Amino acid sequence: MRFLPNSLRTGSMRLALAGALFLSLPGLLMAQDEEKKRVLRICERMGTSDLEVGIEGLVRDKESGTPLPHASVQIRYRPERGRSTPEMVTVEADEKGRYQACGLAAFHDVRVRAIYSSVRGKQQEVTLERSQFVDLEVDLGKSAFLVFSIVAAANGEPVEGAQVTWSPISLAGVTDSLGRISFPAIPPGMYGLTVDHIAYASREEKISVLTEETAEYRVELITDAIAVAPIEVQITGRDPYLLTSGFYERRATIEDGYFGTYPEIKRYQMFRTLFQFKRELTIRFRRNRIVLLNGRPAKRLGYDNIRSLNEIEFERVRGIEAYPCNDAPPGIARYLPMGISLVDCNLISIWTW
Repeated sequence: MRFLPNSLRTGSMRLALAGALFLSLPGLLMAQDEEKKRVLRICERMGTSDLEVGIEGLVRDKESGTPLPHASVQIRYRPERGRSTPEMVTVEADEKGRYQACGLAAFHDVRVRAIYSSVRGKQQEVTLERSQFVDLEVDLGKSAFLVFSIVAAANGEPVEGAQVTWSPISLAGVTDSLGRISFPAIPPGMYGLTVDHIAYASREEKISVLTEETAEYRVELITDAIAVAPIEVQITGRDPYLLTSGFYERRATIEDGYFGTYPEIKRYQMFRTLFQFKRELTIRFRRNRIVLLNGRPAKRLGYDNIRSLNEIEFERVRGIEAYPCNDAPPGIARYLPMGISLVDCNLISIWTW
Protein backbone atom coordinates (compact mmCIF):
# COMPACT_ATOMS: atom_id res chain seq x y z
CA MET A 1 0.00 0.00 0.00
CA ARG A 2 1.32 3.46 -0.92
CA PHE A 3 1.18 6.35 1.57
CA LEU A 4 0.88 9.98 0.43
CA PRO A 5 3.00 12.73 2.01
CA ASN A 6 1.23 14.62 4.80
CA SER A 7 1.08 17.74 2.64
CA LEU A 8 -1.09 15.89 0.12
CA ARG A 9 -3.52 14.26 2.56
CA THR A 10 -6.27 16.83 2.22
CA GLY A 11 -9.96 16.46 2.94
CA SER A 12 -10.82 17.22 -0.68
CA MET A 13 -8.56 14.42 -1.87
CA ARG A 14 -10.14 11.93 0.52
CA LEU A 15 -13.55 13.00 -0.76
CA ALA A 16 -12.44 12.55 -4.37
CA LEU A 17 -11.05 9.08 -3.65
CA ALA A 18 -14.24 8.04 -1.85
CA GLY A 19 -16.31 9.31 -4.77
CA ALA A 20 -14.16 7.38 -7.29
CA LEU A 21 -14.53 4.19 -5.23
CA PHE A 22 -18.31 4.65 -4.99
CA LEU A 23 -18.57 5.17 -8.75
CA SER A 24 -16.51 2.05 -9.49
CA LEU A 25 -18.56 -0.28 -7.30
CA PRO A 26 -21.49 -0.69 -9.74
CA GLY A 27 -19.09 -1.65 -12.53
CA LEU A 28 -17.30 -4.11 -10.25
CA LEU A 29 -20.55 -5.72 -9.15
CA MET A 30 -21.71 -5.94 -12.77
CA ALA A 31 -18.46 -7.69 -13.77
CA GLN A 32 -18.91 -10.18 -10.92
CA ASP A 33 -22.50 -10.85 -12.01
CA GLU A 34 -21.37 -11.44 -15.59
CA GLU A 35 -18.70 -13.90 -14.38
CA LYS A 36 -21.27 -15.77 -12.30
CA LYS A 37 -23.67 -15.98 -15.24
CA ARG A 38 -20.88 -17.34 -17.41
CA VAL A 39 -20.00 -20.05 -14.91
CA LEU A 40 -23.60 -21.01 -14.16
CA ARG A 41 -25.03 -20.84 -17.68
CA ILE A 42 -25.91 -24.55 -17.52
CA CYS A 43 -26.62 -24.69 -13.79
CA GLU A 44 -29.36 -22.08 -14.15
CA ARG A 45 -31.36 -24.53 -16.23
CA MET A 46 -31.12 -27.05 -13.40
CA GLY A 47 -32.34 -24.58 -10.78
CA THR A 48 -29.72 -22.80 -8.70
CA SER A 49 -29.52 -22.75 -4.94
CA ASP A 50 -27.37 -21.04 -2.34
CA LEU A 51 -26.03 -24.52 -1.54
CA GLU A 52 -24.99 -25.28 -5.15
CA VAL A 53 -21.98 -23.98 -7.04
CA GLY A 54 -20.30 -24.71 -10.37
CA ILE A 55 -16.77 -25.19 -11.71
CA GLU A 56 -15.70 -24.76 -15.31
CA GLY A 57 -12.40 -24.45 -17.11
CA LEU A 58 -10.09 -25.72 -19.81
CA VAL A 59 -8.01 -28.92 -19.83
CA ARG A 60 -4.60 -28.35 -21.46
CA ASP A 61 -1.37 -30.19 -22.12
CA LYS A 62 1.16 -28.83 -19.63
CA GLU A 63 4.07 -28.54 -22.07
CA SER A 64 2.40 -27.06 -25.15
CA GLY A 65 -0.81 -25.58 -23.76
CA THR A 66 -2.81 -27.49 -26.38
CA PRO A 67 -6.46 -28.05 -25.31
CA LEU A 68 -7.20 -31.73 -24.72
CA PRO A 69 -10.58 -32.79 -26.13
CA HIS A 70 -12.84 -35.22 -24.27
CA ALA A 71 -10.57 -35.34 -21.23
CA SER A 72 -12.17 -36.77 -18.12
CA VAL A 73 -12.41 -34.46 -15.07
CA GLN A 74 -12.83 -35.97 -11.61
CA ILE A 75 -14.08 -33.94 -8.65
CA ARG A 76 -13.65 -35.67 -5.28
CA TYR A 77 -14.99 -34.19 -2.05
CA ARG A 78 -12.55 -34.07 0.81
CA PRO A 79 -13.88 -35.95 3.85
CA GLU A 80 -14.68 -33.68 6.81
CA ARG A 81 -15.39 -34.82 10.35
CA GLY A 82 -19.02 -34.55 11.28
CA ARG A 83 -20.25 -33.96 7.71
CA SER A 84 -21.47 -36.40 5.10
CA THR A 85 -19.22 -36.62 2.06
CA PRO A 86 -20.97 -36.23 -1.33
CA GLU A 87 -20.13 -38.74 -4.05
CA MET A 88 -17.39 -38.08 -6.60
CA VAL A 89 -18.47 -36.19 -9.73
CA THR A 90 -17.02 -37.01 -13.16
CA VAL A 91 -17.57 -34.86 -16.26
CA GLU A 92 -16.12 -34.98 -19.78
CA ALA A 93 -14.55 -32.06 -21.62
CA ASP A 94 -15.88 -31.15 -25.05
CA GLU A 95 -14.00 -31.26 -28.37
CA LYS A 96 -12.20 -28.02 -27.45
CA GLY A 97 -11.08 -29.21 -24.02
CA ARG A 98 -13.71 -27.19 -22.10
CA TYR A 99 -15.49 -28.74 -19.13
CA GLN A 100 -18.22 -27.68 -16.72
CA ALA A 101 -19.53 -29.23 -13.52
CA CYS A 102 -22.71 -27.80 -12.03
CA GLY A 103 -24.83 -28.49 -8.94
CA LEU A 104 -21.81 -29.11 -6.70
CA ALA A 105 -22.32 -28.93 -2.95
CA ALA A 106 -21.19 -25.55 -1.67
CA PHE A 107 -18.89 -24.95 1.31
CA HIS A 108 -16.87 -28.12 0.75
CA ASP A 109 -13.23 -28.67 -0.17
CA VAL A 110 -12.73 -30.73 -3.32
CA ARG A 111 -9.83 -32.21 -5.28
CA VAL A 112 -10.05 -31.68 -9.05
CA ARG A 113 -8.01 -33.74 -11.50
CA ALA A 114 -8.04 -34.24 -15.29
CA ILE A 115 -7.27 -37.56 -17.01
CA TYR A 116 -6.39 -37.83 -20.70
CA SER A 117 -5.34 -40.99 -22.53
CA SER A 118 -4.83 -42.73 -19.16
CA VAL A 119 -2.44 -39.96 -18.04
CA ARG A 120 -3.49 -38.41 -14.74
CA GLY A 121 -2.99 -34.67 -14.35
CA LYS A 122 -1.84 -32.91 -11.21
CA GLN A 123 -4.52 -32.65 -8.54
CA GLN A 124 -5.82 -29.21 -7.53
CA GLU A 125 -7.53 -28.43 -4.24
CA VAL A 126 -10.48 -26.03 -4.47
CA THR A 127 -12.73 -24.56 -1.78
CA LEU A 128 -16.29 -24.35 -3.07
CA GLU A 129 -17.30 -21.06 -1.53
CA ARG A 130 -18.54 -19.78 -4.90
CA SER A 131 -18.69 -20.76 -8.55
CA GLN A 132 -15.30 -20.34 -10.22
CA PHE A 133 -12.95 -21.13 -13.08
CA VAL A 134 -10.37 -23.89 -12.62
CA ASP A 135 -8.05 -24.66 -15.53
CA LEU A 136 -6.40 -28.09 -15.42
CA GLU A 137 -3.18 -29.46 -16.89
CA VAL A 138 -2.05 -32.96 -17.89
CA ASP A 139 1.67 -33.61 -18.33
CA LEU A 140 1.83 -35.75 -21.48
CA GLY A 141 5.60 -35.28 -21.85
CA LYS A 142 7.85 -32.97 -23.86
CA SER A 143 6.20 -31.66 -27.01
CA ALA A 144 7.30 -32.57 -30.52
CA PHE A 145 8.38 -30.24 -33.33
CA LEU A 146 7.05 -31.56 -36.64
CA VAL A 147 7.21 -30.27 -40.19
CA PHE A 148 5.07 -31.66 -43.01
CA SER A 149 6.06 -31.43 -46.66
CA ILE A 150 3.04 -31.99 -48.91
CA VAL A 151 3.94 -32.91 -52.51
CA ALA A 152 2.21 -34.23 -55.61
CA ALA A 153 2.74 -37.97 -56.04
CA ALA A 154 3.02 -37.62 -59.82
CA ASN A 155 6.05 -35.29 -59.95
CA GLY A 156 7.13 -34.47 -56.40
CA GLU A 157 6.17 -30.79 -56.79
CA PRO A 158 5.19 -28.99 -53.55
CA VAL A 159 1.46 -28.47 -53.00
CA GLU A 160 0.66 -24.96 -51.82
CA GLY A 161 -2.57 -24.30 -49.95
CA ALA A 162 -3.12 -27.84 -48.68
CA GLN A 163 -5.16 -27.98 -45.45
CA VAL A 164 -3.58 -30.13 -42.72
CA THR A 165 -5.94 -31.02 -39.87
CA TRP A 166 -5.25 -32.95 -36.67
CA SER A 167 -7.66 -35.01 -34.62
CA PRO A 168 -8.73 -35.30 -31.89
CA ILE A 169 -6.87 -32.08 -30.96
CA SER A 170 -8.11 -28.92 -32.66
CA LEU A 171 -5.03 -28.00 -34.70
CA ALA A 172 -4.95 -27.13 -38.40
CA GLY A 173 -2.98 -25.10 -40.91
CA VAL A 174 -2.29 -24.47 -44.59
CA THR A 175 0.94 -25.24 -46.45
CA ASP A 176 3.09 -22.42 -47.82
CA SER A 177 4.49 -21.96 -51.35
CA LEU A 178 7.05 -24.70 -50.66
CA GLY A 179 4.33 -27.14 -49.60
CA ARG A 180 5.42 -27.01 -45.98
CA ILE A 181 3.75 -26.42 -42.65
CA SER A 182 5.25 -26.69 -39.16
CA PHE A 183 3.68 -27.64 -35.85
CA PRO A 184 6.18 -26.70 -33.10
CA ALA A 185 4.23 -27.94 -30.05
CA ILE A 186 2.47 -31.29 -30.48
CA PRO A 187 1.86 -33.33 -27.30
CA PRO A 188 3.05 -36.94 -27.59
CA GLY A 189 0.33 -39.42 -28.48
CA MET A 190 -1.56 -41.08 -31.35
CA TYR A 191 -3.33 -38.77 -33.79
CA GLY A 192 -5.30 -38.76 -36.98
CA LEU A 193 -4.06 -36.47 -39.75
CA THR A 194 -6.11 -35.34 -42.76
CA VAL A 195 -4.65 -33.52 -45.77
CA ASP A 196 -7.12 -31.81 -48.13
CA HIS A 197 -6.66 -29.85 -51.36
CA ILE A 198 -9.20 -29.02 -54.02
CA ALA A 199 -7.04 -30.52 -56.78
CA TYR A 200 -6.19 -33.77 -55.00
CA ALA A 201 -7.82 -36.67 -53.23
CA SER A 202 -8.03 -36.32 -49.47
CA ARG A 203 -5.38 -38.22 -47.49
CA GLU A 204 -5.87 -39.62 -44.00
CA GLU A 205 -3.05 -40.99 -41.87
CA LYS A 206 -2.43 -42.21 -38.33
CA ILE A 207 0.66 -40.71 -36.71
CA SER A 208 2.30 -41.69 -33.45
CA VAL A 209 4.05 -38.62 -32.01
CA LEU A 210 6.92 -39.38 -29.67
CA THR A 211 8.12 -37.36 -26.69
CA GLU A 212 10.47 -34.53 -27.75
CA GLU A 213 10.44 -35.79 -31.34
CA THR A 214 11.81 -33.55 -34.12
CA ALA A 215 11.06 -34.80 -37.61
CA GLU A 216 9.94 -33.87 -41.09
CA TYR A 217 7.16 -35.91 -42.66
CA ARG A 218 6.56 -36.14 -46.40
CA VAL A 219 3.00 -36.78 -47.58
CA GLU A 220 2.19 -37.42 -51.25
CA LEU A 221 -1.17 -36.51 -52.76
CA ILE A 222 -2.75 -38.09 -55.84
CA THR A 223 -4.97 -36.21 -58.30
CA ASP A 224 -7.87 -38.70 -58.45
CA ALA A 225 -9.63 -40.48 -55.65
CA ILE A 226 -9.24 -43.91 -57.25
CA ALA A 227 -8.18 -47.09 -55.49
CA VAL A 228 -4.38 -47.27 -55.46
CA ALA A 229 -1.74 -48.85 -53.29
CA PRO A 230 -1.35 -47.08 -49.92
CA ILE A 231 1.01 -44.11 -49.96
CA GLU A 232 3.38 -44.15 -47.04
CA VAL A 233 4.19 -41.16 -44.88
CA GLN A 234 7.97 -40.95 -44.85
CA ILE A 235 10.35 -39.22 -42.44
CA THR A 236 13.02 -37.42 -44.48
CA GLY A 237 15.63 -37.14 -41.73
CA ARG A 238 16.10 -33.38 -42.11
CA ASP A 239 15.99 -31.23 -39.01
CA PRO A 240 12.57 -29.50 -38.90
CA TYR A 241 13.93 -26.35 -37.26
CA LEU A 242 16.65 -25.95 -39.90
CA LEU A 243 14.07 -26.71 -42.54
CA THR A 244 11.74 -23.90 -41.49
CA SER A 245 14.67 -21.47 -41.16
CA GLY A 246 15.62 -21.97 -44.83
CA PHE A 247 18.94 -23.67 -44.01
CA TYR A 248 18.58 -26.41 -46.62
CA GLU A 249 17.50 -24.00 -49.39
CA ARG A 250 20.56 -21.80 -48.77
CA ARG A 251 22.77 -24.86 -48.67
CA ALA A 252 21.53 -25.87 -52.10
CA THR A 253 21.94 -22.42 -53.70
CA ILE A 254 25.00 -20.76 -52.07
CA GLU A 255 28.21 -22.13 -53.59
CA ASP A 256 30.83 -20.10 -51.73
CA GLY A 257 29.94 -21.12 -48.21
CA TYR A 258 30.12 -23.70 -45.46
CA PHE A 259 27.12 -25.61 -44.15
CA GLY A 260 27.12 -28.30 -41.50
CA THR A 261 24.43 -30.03 -39.46
CA TYR A 262 25.13 -31.62 -36.09
CA PRO A 263 25.67 -35.15 -37.51
CA GLU A 264 28.21 -33.64 -39.94
CA ILE A 265 30.20 -31.63 -37.41
CA LYS A 266 30.04 -33.94 -34.41
CA ARG A 267 33.53 -35.22 -35.26
CA TYR A 268 34.67 -31.94 -33.71
CA GLN A 269 33.07 -32.92 -30.41
CA MET A 270 36.50 -33.52 -28.93
CA PHE A 271 36.75 -29.71 -28.63
CA ARG A 272 33.66 -29.81 -26.39
CA THR A 273 32.82 -26.22 -27.31
CA LEU A 274 32.35 -24.24 -30.49
CA PHE A 275 35.32 -21.92 -30.20
CA GLN A 276 37.97 -24.19 -31.73
CA PHE A 277 35.60 -25.13 -34.54
CA LYS A 278 34.78 -21.45 -35.02
CA ARG A 279 38.47 -20.79 -35.59
CA GLU A 280 38.26 -22.94 -38.68
CA LEU A 281 35.44 -20.76 -39.94
CA THR A 282 37.13 -17.47 -39.06
CA ILE A 283 40.33 -18.52 -40.84
CA ARG A 284 38.33 -19.27 -43.95
CA PHE A 285 36.06 -16.24 -43.57
CA ARG A 286 38.50 -13.75 -42.12
CA ARG A 287 36.93 -10.47 -43.22
CA ASN A 288 34.46 -8.50 -41.11
CA ARG A 289 32.07 -10.93 -39.48
CA ILE A 290 28.47 -10.92 -38.34
CA VAL A 291 27.60 -13.77 -35.99
CA LEU A 292 23.95 -14.73 -35.61
CA LEU A 293 22.56 -17.13 -33.02
CA ASN A 294 19.16 -18.57 -33.96
CA GLY A 295 18.61 -15.68 -36.35
CA ARG A 296 19.55 -12.89 -33.91
CA PRO A 297 22.86 -11.01 -33.49
CA ALA A 298 24.99 -12.91 -30.98
CA LYS A 299 26.15 -9.66 -29.36
CA ARG A 300 22.58 -8.77 -28.45
CA LEU A 301 22.29 -12.15 -26.72
CA GLY A 302 25.30 -11.51 -24.50
CA TYR A 303 28.09 -12.97 -26.67
CA ASP A 304 30.36 -9.94 -26.94
CA ASN A 305 33.00 -11.57 -29.14
CA ILE A 306 33.64 -14.79 -30.98
CA ARG A 307 35.59 -16.21 -28.04
CA SER A 308 32.52 -15.89 -25.83
CA LEU A 309 30.83 -18.45 -28.08
CA ASN A 310 32.98 -20.88 -26.12
CA GLU A 311 30.00 -21.09 -23.74
CA ILE A 312 27.92 -22.92 -26.37
CA GLU A 313 28.34 -26.68 -26.09
CA PHE A 314 28.51 -28.86 -29.17
CA GLU A 315 25.56 -30.96 -28.06
CA ARG A 316 23.31 -27.90 -28.39
CA VAL A 317 24.21 -27.20 -32.03
CA ARG A 318 21.68 -28.08 -34.74
CA GLY A 319 23.64 -26.53 -37.61
CA ILE A 320 26.16 -23.90 -38.68
CA GLU A 321 26.33 -21.88 -41.90
CA ALA A 322 28.94 -19.37 -43.06
CA TYR A 323 29.15 -17.42 -46.35
CA PRO A 324 29.59 -13.88 -47.74
CA CYS A 325 27.00 -11.41 -46.48
CA ASN A 326 25.83 -10.58 -50.00
CA ASP A 327 24.54 -14.17 -50.23
CA ALA A 328 22.67 -13.82 -46.94
CA PRO A 329 18.87 -13.60 -46.63
CA PRO A 330 17.27 -10.13 -47.01
CA GLY A 331 17.52 -7.90 -43.96
CA ILE A 332 21.04 -8.84 -42.90
CA ALA A 333 22.27 -5.32 -43.76
CA ARG A 334 20.61 -3.86 -40.64
CA TYR A 335 23.07 -5.80 -38.48
CA LEU A 336 26.17 -4.37 -40.20
CA PRO A 337 28.46 -1.98 -38.26
CA MET A 338 28.74 1.56 -39.57
CA GLY A 339 30.90 1.81 -42.68
CA ILE A 340 30.80 -1.93 -43.52
CA SER A 341 29.06 -3.08 -46.73
CA LEU A 342 27.67 -6.47 -47.70
CA VAL A 343 30.66 -7.15 -49.98
CA ASP A 344 33.11 -6.62 -47.12
CA CYS A 345 31.74 -9.07 -44.57
CA ASN A 346 30.88 -12.68 -43.94
CA LEU A 347 27.96 -14.12 -42.03
CA ILE A 348 28.32 -16.95 -39.52
CA SER A 349 24.97 -18.28 -38.37
CA ILE A 350 24.62 -20.83 -35.56
CA TRP A 351 21.40 -22.75 -34.88
CA THR A 352 21.01 -24.37 -31.47
CA TRP A 353 18.46 -26.32 -29.42
